Amino acid sequence: MPRIISIVSGKGGVGKTICSLNLALTLHQFGEKVVVVDSDITASNLGFHLGYYSFPTSFQNVLMGEAEIEEVIHRHPTGLHFIPSSISLSDINVRPKNMRQILASLPYDMVIVDSPPGLDTVAREVINASDELLVITTPETPAVANAVKVIRLAEETRKKLVGIIVNRFTGTETELKPEEIEMICEVPVLGVIPEDPAIRDSVFEKTPVVALDPYCDASIAFKKIAAQLIGKVYQPPRFLGLRRLLGLL
Repeated sequence: MPRIISIVSGKGGVGKTICSLNLALTLHQFGEKVVVVDSDITASNLGFHLGYYSFPTSFQNVLMGEAEIEEVIHRHPTGLHFIPSSISLSDINVRPKNMRQILASLPYDMVIVDSPPGLDTVAREVINASDELLVITTPETPAVANAVKVIRLAEETRKKLVGIIVNRFTGTETELKPEEIEMICEVPVLGVIPEDPAIRDSVFEKTPVVALDPYCDASIAFKKIAAQLIGKVYQPPRFLGLRRLLGLL
């Protein structure tokens, strides 16, 4: 049975899909057998981030019993395996059935689930189907306040909280600091993803940033977080700043 880790958040726009894709690809690069699943049935966009816009079958077809899970697994040129959701309006009313059973049947060691934001029916089903949860937030009060709601639900359902990822961190005085977020949420911060223009480039290029620019600040942060998920420590190349300056990376 695979280890099912869902990437969850209290609100949209905090970077769940980008985090899901980059963590999954990094784990693949580390030698893990991993697949990332788009479970956001009503507002799916994982395929867009990889340059895919339509599929003959999708995760919704599996939920409706119209396809087997193996039929909807796709492979990105980076080597990343992913399961998309349909963007069709006709598929947004699909109700999740047996999600735990479906995810647990995947022939992988790890399943990374890109969850819908908030606490709607599908998001709750994803939480119930998970073994572990990673909470994504940006360092603003509204995002953190909504993250607390997800954390409390996870605690009520006795799900393991791996930690919090603080995304799009700039370090300005108007942002909450990681230690403040830990205090508010009462959950440790697993890692901090800095605001990085390479992320914008990766979205444009339809390639996760850890493949497009492996040694930018955001990629280094993703690699450190992914390593923690499998009990390892990632050490960036020595003299990274100097090697960037000399164009050696």
